[in-house]
Amino acid sequence: MDIPRLSSFDQLAVGQRFRLGTLVLPRAEVVEFARRFDPQAFHMDEEAGRRSMFGEMVASGLHTLSAVFGRSVDSGLLADINLGGNQMEVRWPAPVRPDEVLELSAEVVELRPSRSRADLGIAKFRYIAERQADGVLVLDALITHFLRR
Repeated sequence: MDIPRLSSFDQLAVGQRFRLGTLVLPRAEVVEFARRFDPQAFHMDEEAGRRSMFGEMVASGLHTLSAVFGRSVDSGLLADINLGGNQMEVRWPAPVRPDEVLELSAEVVELRPSRSRADLGIAKFRYIAERQADGVLVLDALITHFLRR
């Protein structure tokens, strides 16, 4: 996967889409994350998962979000220009099962230069995760980044 390493906000255009590869949340990692950060039984125990509205053990949405965002950072796409962010809207339309393969992408949905700082641009990226097996959307996160120009 050849992901560019951007050197300026000005290299971006609305509608650009970047494929970020695949991601798997292994069962042991799902349980460990849940134990530490989202200790709901259906994230940690098969039987509890079967009794839940999901009908099976599923990964925490927070785990899915963290892993997808981590992969975007590891990709290097914004490594040289990302200065942080201040807003996020997240949806989890479908659950993630342990050991499923997810396809990840990021799309530029909005760009605007900062009104107060000429060296700064504000970008909204939509981060998407879909199950590779059936294309079902499991994460849709709109994240605002402050980027160097």
